[in-house]
Amino acid sequence: MVGARLQLYALVALAFVAGILGIYMAGVQRGIDQQRTKIDRARLDKIGQAKEIEDAVNADPDIVDRARQWVRED
Repeated sequence: MVGARLQLYALVALAFVAGILGIYMAGVQRGIDQQRTKIDRARLDKIGQAKEIEDAVNADPDIVDRARQWVRED
């Protein structure tokens, strides 16, 4: 009788610890996902800035000619 009750308590404690661990791991994963999203947004911003600069340079033929003097084309 006492052994069965101790097993029940041990099972409840194990379930509690597993639940806490699951909640913790979900929070860690959420933080990782947020960091990846932040990095992806920063990359997209940089790509957008590069595209804007490239478009501005290509819009002015004088700049294109001057840039060719400094850029190697392989």
